[in-house]
Formats: sequence, C-alpha cells, structure tokens
Amino acid sequence: MFSFRKSKQQRILVALGISMSSVQIAILKAVVEDEAAGAALQHRGQTWQLVVNDDEPVVNQDHESTIQKLLERYKRFDFNGQSIQVVLSTGLVEQISVDKPGVKAEDIKPTLQWTLKDLVTIPATDLLIDYYDLPVQVSGAKKINVVAVSRSKIQPWVLALDAVGLKVSGIINLDLALIHWVDHELRTMIVSQVTGERPHLQIIAKQQLIVSRRLPAAFDLERIDAQDIATMESLAIELQRSQDFYSGQLRQAPLADIELAFNHSQIDSVAQVIATQLGMQVSTLAYPEWSKELAAGDYSDILALSGLQWLLHETAADTNADASMGNGR
Repeated sequence: MFSFRKSKQQRILVALGISMSSVQIAILKAVVEDEAAGAALQHRGQTWQLVVNDDEPVVNQDHESTIQKLLERYKRFDFNGQSIQVVLSTGLVEQISVDKPGVKAEDIKPTLQWTLKDLVTIPATDLLIDYYDLPVQVSGAKKINVVAVSRSKIQPWVLALDAVGLKVSGIINLDLALIHWVDHELRTMIVSQVTGERPHLQIIAKQQLIVSRRLPAAFDLERIDAQDIATMESLAIELQRSQDFYSGQLRQAPLADIELAFNHSQIDSVAQVIATQLGMQVSTLAYPEWSKELAAGDYSDILALSGLQWLLHETAADTNADASMGNGR
C-alpha cells in the first residue's frame, strides 16, 4: 500500500500490527542453519526463525506509547537500519471503491485527494491515500479500491519507529496483507475479525484480493453461539451473498473453501455449522509452518504475522528482480 525506504544488510525482519485495541510485534531473525532449533524457513539464501511474537494492549487510544513500550522491550535486537512492515487493521483505515480517474497514473492520487473529501471522514488536508486496482471487475466497470488513513494519526507512529533506526518499508491494510496466507493456486474466502472491530471477509484467488467487505456490526464472531440457529443462518446468508457475487456477477470459478480467522473457544463448531449450511468445506486458517511454535493460535497475532508474510514476499520479489537484471533480462 504505502511504500517507503528500503534498508540493507538484513539481520532481522520486523513487522508491527496496529489495531484499535492492541499493537503486535513479530521478528524473524537470520540464524546459522546448523544452529537453527525448531521451525525455520529459507529466504534470500539465509535461514530465518521467528524469535518474537508479542502484543501489548492499547490504553486510552495511546498507540504511540504502546509502540514505544514494545520497541523498548526488544531493543536488544538492535533495530538500527532494519526493515519494518506496518499492518493496519480495518478499523484504522477507511476503504472505498470508486471509478478510476481518467488521468495519468502519476495524477491519480492528487485527483483522489480532493474527490474523496465527501466520501470519507478524514479532512482532505489530512488524507494519506493509496489505491489498488481490482483484478476482476463487473463487466464494463473500471473501479479502484482506495485506502485512506489520517496522516496526523500515523505520523507519530512512524516517527517512533524512525527514532530507533527502523526503516519503514511500507504500511498496508490487513485486507491486502492476508493474500499471502493463501496458496497461490487456491481460491478461498477468509472470514476474520480483529478484537473490538467489525468482522470482515475477503475473497482471495491466486493471491489476489478480489472481494473485500465488512460484515454487519451485529455479528460478533468472537462471541457467536454455534447453537444459535437464527444467527448462524444469517451469517451463512451473508457469506453466500459474497460467494454468489464472486461466481455470478464476476463470473469466477467456485471457491475451494472458507477459512475462519478469529478468536473463539469453539471455532471448530462454528466452522462445522457453516459447512453444513453452505454445503462446502469450512476450516480454520492455517498458520505458516515457520510461525507455529510461537503463534498465539487464536489469531490475536494475525496483523504482525501478516506483515512478516508480506515482507518475505516483497523482498523475495526484489531478489528475483535483481537476479533477472543480472542475467541481462
């Protein structure tokens, strides 16, 4: 989404997940392969292990102090010059689908800056925006998804990271970051909820975000009762509507499954009821293999781990691009 400077000589990869209620931090560290204990991954010719996966609640909406507390807790890693990817929860951004302005690419953002003033609650002078094209659209439509945040809100957070030498490689919203939780060839729906925020669903096909929408606020998936037939039927109808839009109006192949990612003591029971009502496979979203030893297991760490997933993907893409240029392609 929002791209920044790239750092060099990576010893650690850091991700910060920020929601309305908490701040999460996750750190991958480069280790000697022979000394790696437990789950590890290979990336850019090095062995990496997840060494930190932690969070801190936000008190009185003071995200800046919460970020500083986490950075102080893990200052032993020497953040100076290292990359950090920031992932924002849906509750911290405003998203809207609009017609793509018929101007040059470099003029799209300046044009949106003022056309959005009546569509979002953030003042035009305080808007920090980015957009992404929709890979699949209704016939004849030329829409883009615009993501807007308050510049004055996130600037202190970025300055706190800069103060310890971390180089922000980018800021992305959770909707986009989730694409790397899905295998490249799969088409799936992820139904997620960050604590204290509205539930969301994403339809991801071949690691592209096709559909993203908030579910009605009446659904609190962390507290939903799998035995409440009426509520479960209403939820199934909402999911079916999005699936019908994807396969009907967008004319796409059927989804492989639905994957749930929210904190619920009986999430398997919820999945079973939805599976029965929709007649398709429903399961919980699988954590990356490299994260499982430190993973929270309840998706309270989904923002930070999504940031690491994004960093791994983006830096791998940079490596491949460098290799291609080195081969004269």
